[in-house]
Amino acid sequence: MNPAKRLWVVPLALGALASSAIVEAQEALVGSWVLDPASSTAPPGMMPTTATLEVNDAGGGKYTSVNEGTVGGVTGHSEITYSIDGKDYAVTSTPAQPGAITQSIERVSEAVYKSSVKLNGQSVATAVTQISGDGKTLMQTTTGIGQFAALSMTMVFRRK
Repeated sequence: MNPAKRLWVVPLALGALASSAIVEAQEALVGSWVLDPASSTAPPGMMPTTATLEVNDAGGGKYTSVNEGTVGGVTGHSEITYSIDGKDYAVTSTPAQPGAITQSIERVSEAVYKSSVKLNGQSVATAVTQISGDGKTLMQTTTGIGQFAALSMTMVFRRK
């Protein structure tokens, strides 16, 4: 299977919000989010037919769980516990991914976060996540790097 396609679930494993100075922004991210496929864009064969993003407060960081089904019916799941500190945190995925996947998260502004996804220490994608002013929409734009350019997509989620 194409390595880029095997990594399709990883960019959704969003970064955490750890600083007490951003509690309000944390609360905006925490919750259940459901993919709006009609408002999302991806290369052919890469858009999930369904996706749910769960962000739960885990104390000093966040716990994020992603579940998706692709057009072909393949289901993927990924989990990460992390803080917004620019450090890499391990991502666990089912089905297993082709190597060690890590993700780092940084806060860009009150409602915008940037993450870097790495495979075996090499950057494979960046993702910018933005929460709407009303807190009802989460948009994540992922840009693949090098051979992973096929990961480039924009996914729009609505608060459940």
